[in-house]
Amino acid sequence: MEHDEKIFNLAKQLHLSGKISESQKLYLKLTKKYKNNDKLFFLLGTTFLQLKKYDSAIKYLNISISLNSKFSDSFNNIGIALAEIKNYSEAIKNYDKAIALKINYVDAYLNKTISLNKLKRFDEAIKIINLVIKLDPENAKAHNTLGNILRNKEKLKDSVTAYDKAIKINPEYWEAIKNMADVLAELKLHDKALIYYHKVIYKKLDSEDLLNNFLLSKMNINHWENLEEINNDVREKINKKEITIQPFLLNHLTDDPKLIKLNSENWISERSIKSTDRDSSDKTINNLKISKKNKDKIKIGYFSADFHDHSVLHVMIDIFKYHDQSIFDLYAFSHGIKKDDSFRKKIKHYFKKFYVINDLSDEEAVKLARSEEIDIAINLTGITKNHRTEIFLKRVAPIQINYLGYPGTMGTDSIDYIIADKNIIPGNEKKYYVEKVKYLPECYIPEPKKFFLKSTKNFSKQDFNLPQNKIIFCAINSPLKMNPKILNLWARILNKVKNSVLWIRASDEFSKKNLLSEFKRIGVEVNRVVFAEKVKEMSDHHKRLRLADIFLDSSPFSSHSTSYDYINAGLPMVTLKGNSFASRVASSIYSSINMNELVAKSEAEYENIAVDLANDKLKLEETKNRIKKNIKKSNLFKSKEFTKELEKVYLEIFNENILN
Repeated sequence: MEHDEKIFNLAKQLHLSGKISESQKLYLKLTKKYKNNDKLFFLLGTTFLQLKKYDSAIKYLNISISLNSKFSDSFNNIGIALAEIKNYSEAIKNYDKAIALKINYVDAYLNKTISLNKLKRFDEAIKIINLVIKLDPENAKAHNTLGNILRNKEKLKDSVTAYDKAIKINPEYWEAIKNMADVLAELKLHDKALIYYHKVIYKKLDSEDLLNNFLLSKMNINHWENLEEINNDVREKINKKEITIQPFLLNHLTDDPKLIKLNSENWISERSIKSTDRDSSDKTINNLKISKKNKDKIKIGYFSADFHDHSVLHVMIDIFKYHDQSIFDLYAFSHGIKKDDSFRKKIKHYFKKFYVINDLSDEEAVKLARSEEIDIAINLTGITKNHRTEIFLKRVAPIQINYLGYPGTMGTDSIDYIIADKNIIPGNEKKYYVEKVKYLPECYIPEPKKFFLKSTKNFSKQDFNLPQNKIIFCAINSPLKMNPKILNLWARILNKVKNSVLWIRASDEFSKKNLLSEFKRIGVEVNRVVFAEKVKEMSDHHKRLRLADIFLDSSPFSSHSTSYDYINAGLPMVTLKGNSFASRVASSIYSSINMNELVAKSEAEYENIAVDLANDKLKLEETKNRIKKNIKKSNLFKSKEFTKELEKVYLEIFNENILN
């Protein structure tokens, strides 16, 4: 007995000193003899919780509770384990039991708030976190949690105040510092965000998106110092499966399809483990079946974060409009901006039902979609901003398709198909996609439709500080699409076409300063760079594009739907066809309109095409005229015809699954 007590005390000492695995072995040894010691099972369960073995933690903590149902910490810790496997509702029940046993149990209240936040029950969460702060005003974790809730409620400036309070209480609270950086980036204050990111980037935080967000802020203001070194390190660590980064960002860093697939698979698997462990829906994935009578319509659910003024909706507007209502019933599941804008109001009536699922938990969203018996779920967001990937991992429909929103594989067999074209995914490259590939006859992305009025302004070059008698190379791109490599390529073109300028975009003054510094470094006079200031109306932007002569596309992430802006402006675009989905969209569009002479397969060819066009005004004019002529022959510019082709793909997929 005395010997066992010494072992127990040693185990507790090891536990307190952070030697969790060693203490756990001793606890396990003691449980074989002391099967009725609730404290022993509590401590054992807690070691499993600390080692992130949540099922075992729940098992032993439940034993502790069965022996002593009056110990509040057991309920609190089992709540934490349940929350870690995303069973937030059950976690809350356990926190409530802990609170009932211990008045003003700050930790349990705080943990309950975190789960309420995850369930998007924000008003309840705010009420409880304010109670926690009242009970313990100097609780840094409470102020950080308040910041998280406010951020989820889109009260970003208020969340900054909350994070600032947390950091003032604890200047080395790395999680709060990282959260502050994230919200500043969301406010597009990337220069300030980088100050906070630099404080935490080399800390070993348990944060899957720290490196990702750090890179995004650097790239958004063209802060390229050490960027290539970081990128090389990222690629190496992805290959070794040491890290993953947000797949959409990786498409801006590389066109290596093998690496992109590997990263997506690893990124998605980290989520699928937790998302499928506890599926509380009343139907399991396996018993979702298609069962259709001849008279029934096929139910298509469109899931998107972009049912508002966004390029994805611009592309989809006419597809929704021209869907064959005698064959298909359309359902919308929106998880982006909550409020209706003029674009959403225009398309709502195309759907039998239009749901806003922002505030629904994953389980609730899945249950809703399944209750409508959706046959085909079209994921129009993929792995981009405001995605709801987890609901597709749980499966909202028997057939799930990746289309339009994300240019690449989603890396999971929960997504059954990807819709593309043979220019983007040749037959011999299907191996880089987890999904089955289905082809449209032309490019997978048709011309976007704009509902805003055409600009009535008569712009001159002088209005935008453009020279009168020089070639205007235009490269008004997202800052994320710019990088040292493409800038060097543009510089070589400028140096070969002396009578020319480059018209580009900077996101802010820091971006402008960084770009000019880079141009100086690579030998381009700064007076040959003209910055396109932001215009209020998109129609004015489209109108001003006509002032340029040649558009220079980005790489490795090419122009996508914006390619049509340049086509409609009569602006030939030189594009570099890469090896990935994202690097081939512009080349696919140009191939579809039989303008392959503008598609380069190497940097040298890209340079030559641009220089030849700039130095041969007759050839440039002929190219513009050919584009105008060729677009009349393509279904990419004919919404009804394109929609019919897309519906053929849907029906082919549907019938495959009926037969099987």
